[in-house]
Amino acid sequence: MQLENVEKIYFIGIGGIAMSATACMAKQMGYQVVGSDSTEVYAPAKTVLDDHNIPYFVGYDTAHIKDEQADLYIASAGESSLTNPEIAWLESETIEFYSLSEFLYQLSKDKLRIVVSGTHGKSTTAALLGRALQEIDDSSFMTGAVLIEDEVNFYQGDGHYYVFEGDEYKALYNDPTPKFHQYKPDILLLNNLEMDHPDIFSSLEELENEFAELIENMPDDGLLVYNADQAELAKLAHQSNLGQVTFGLNNNANYVASNIQILPEATQFIVTKTGPQDLTKVSTETYAINLFGEHNVYNALGAIAVLRTLGFTPEQVQHGLAAFAGIKRRLEFLGQSKSGAMVFDDYAHHPTAVKETLKALKARYPQKRLWAVFEPHTFSRTQSVLTDLATCFDEADQVLIAEIYPAREKASDHSITGQIVVDKIKISQSNVRLVVNKEAAQQILDAELTENDVVVVMAVGSFNRLGYQII
Repeated sequence: MQLENVEKIYFIGIGGIAMSATACMAKQMGYQVVGSDSTEVYAPAKTVLDDHNIPYFVGYDTAHIKDEQADLYIASAGESSLTNPEIAWLESETIEFYSLSEFLYQLSKDKLRIVVSGTHGKSTTAALLGRALQEIDDSSFMTGAVLIEDEVNFYQGDGHYYVFEGDEYKALYNDPTPKFHQYKPDILLLNNLEMDHPDIFSSLEELENEFAELIENMPDDGLLVYNADQAELAKLAHQSNLGQVTFGLNNNANYVASNIQILPEATQFIVTKTGPQDLTKVSTETYAINLFGEHNVYNALGAIAVLRTLGFTPEQVQHGLAAFAGIKRRLEFLGQSKSGAMVFDDYAHHPTAVKETLKALKARYPQKRLWAVFEPHTFSRTQSVLTDLATCFDEADQVLIAEIYPAREKASDHSITGQIVVDKIKISQSNVRLVVNKEAAQQILDAELTENDVVVVMAVGSFNRLGYQII
């Protein structure tokens, strides 16, 4: 990709959370920007596009892309020539189009790129680290979720660093390269590694191989920062000669968090810091974050390890952490129901994320009855993690399971169903019910919620507005 003679950029699938953010960054850098999407664009993408006066077409049409005569075309990974006439036209004209991650690399290649990756916590950690570096250094970032206070998921600054959320999903429909390879990280922060995306990875080993390749392709003076409590990550790290910094709660590491205290408005913990070479050189530092849950301590600890290794002082790091209020759809408090129940929204769709979300809520509200409303995501993922799904709701007192959200997949005669999920969960959790749609779930919640309840809606598809309907 060459940007030297580019004046106008056309984004296909501009309504995506990352695509809309990148379109805005491109406009801020002086490019003309236009785009298209299959259906009406909704907030937050619509808000950010409208705020930056970026025009876009609703509905894909060959006439749109032909008339605009752009110099560069960026396509969403979900768009293919089989279903999108604009992609089909580009291919018929042998016009090159590129992935979002390839374009973002071009925008950031003069900075030190920090990529946050792993199965869980990517968005929160990237946003936390990016927001801290924005505050400390005026650095840039882009993540896959909107920051609660800033109402955007990106920032374009003049600082030294560029923080990205490194997704392992494919770059384009016809390019199976995971997006994180195309960011070419100088610093790689790995939170954890579990099997995910069974539609494109056949096994955990195959996924591990992609991460191993990502590490192998880093520059010789690159830095690997990883969670030492994760055996899979330790195994990958031991295969590399890169400079390494570790963090954790339960194993020896350069940064270890302990004395975790859940306060009314924050979570406070102590970090014991040892030198990368001299493990006898020990110091302790105290930090506080505006988040709760052990999983968020891990997220923050990874960011702290990067920031302290870059040379920022504990005071600067705490100042940066304090600027972060969280991201939308990650244990986001929406408000109270009419009956006084506390309502949270969360993006959790992997069993580990579900388990950690419920564990965090139960720890913060131990005296309240905890409701979990969950919409399984894709047939392939639900089938592959069914055994883990069966036990991840143990912290909940009441569970409502929706039908499976297919996303990009189609049901077959042999597809798993919501009832199968319910029957599996019922082995260890008797208070579980199937709900056929949002309306059925809302009827149950309206009838049964009290002021002694906490409810969290964990959905990716059509159920993700239920929390707002309850309040």
